[in-house]
Amino acid sequence: MKLTLTRDAVLSAIAECDEQGRDRFLADNGFKGAREYFLIHGGQAYDSKAVAGFAHRLVTGRRVGSSDFQGGAAVSDELRALGFVVTGDADWTWDELLLACDLLASSEWVSPRAHTDEVQALSEFLREQQPDLALSPEFRSPSSVHRKLEDLRSAHPDYHASATKGGRATKAMAAAFAADYETMHRLASEVRGLGTDRDEDTSVYTEASGTEIVTAAEGKVLRRMTTVRERDRGLRDTKLAQFRAAHQGRVFCEVCSFDFGKVYGEHGEGYAEVHHRVPLHVTDEVVNGLDELIVLCANCHRMIHRRAPWLTPDQLAGLLTSNAVI
Repeated sequence: MKLTLTRDAVLSAIAECDEQGRDRFLADNGFKGAREYFLIHGGQAYDSKAVAGFAHRLVTGRRVGSSDFQGGAAVSDELRALGFVVTGDADWTWDELLLACDLLASSEWVSPRAHTDEVQALSEFLREQQPDLALSPEFRSPSSVHRKLEDLRSAHPDYHASATKGGRATKAMAAAFAADYETMHRLASEVRGLGTDRDEDTSVYTEASGTEIVTAAEGKVLRRMTTVRERDRGLRDTKLAQFRAAHQGRVFCEVCSFDFGKVYGEHGEGYAEVHHRVPLHVTDEVVNGLDELIVLCANCHRMIHRRAPWLTPDQLAGLLTSNAVI
């Protein structure tokens, strides 16, 4: 069934659970304890379906229990839409995949079992990086780490049996380790060294030839790792020089016309980003000419890459036009 929820009703349900205690709250409302999907609020983990069911009753006056609706994922999506953090189905980030694949590759592509010291240690490390999500006992648990190791193992280019459904990022990471173990192992060591012991304002960037892995630590939590393919810096500079020559020395975004020089003066003069019209992850290694490149501002560049499948510059321009403020 479709739940009817409001943020205020969910907050009231959380307050009711705090007042009654978890066991009584579950029993009184006909729910079992969650195993994967927990609502995180105020440093506490709450059974998402039980909270959602109680909140639904506050809004509609209709009592529901576990047997009235199925699917923790659907409930979680509704709670997330109201601005709440819910565990479960949390995609593995690039930094997490890097560390997991490093463990697997160091074990000669044989997955250590969940009870082994190395899997236990990786699980503990990953949970430390996201303490809110770690309030869920299943988040990056040893068993979930082992499952991801199996995904990575079956994604190895030389694995010929039926592969698990690990996703594109998992396949890309396995391929990177298969192609250049030494570089990827070094990067994994650097990421592991970032952890939660960095100073609050520390940012660390490392680059590798061929496949470029960028790691960043913001505050005391490892936030982000993105992977991009090697770019030809000379080609970018040539594109910008060609653009300046064609536009009386100006450099501006070809989608929204933003000009860094006009806005920031001398400090922004001549600056812009260059985007491949067909992303390199699609073309792989290719000889690109200047016609395959487009000049963008940082905002438009990020919007193109925000979600897969990536937008084309023309599609982004269409969005800009249709959403223009008159």
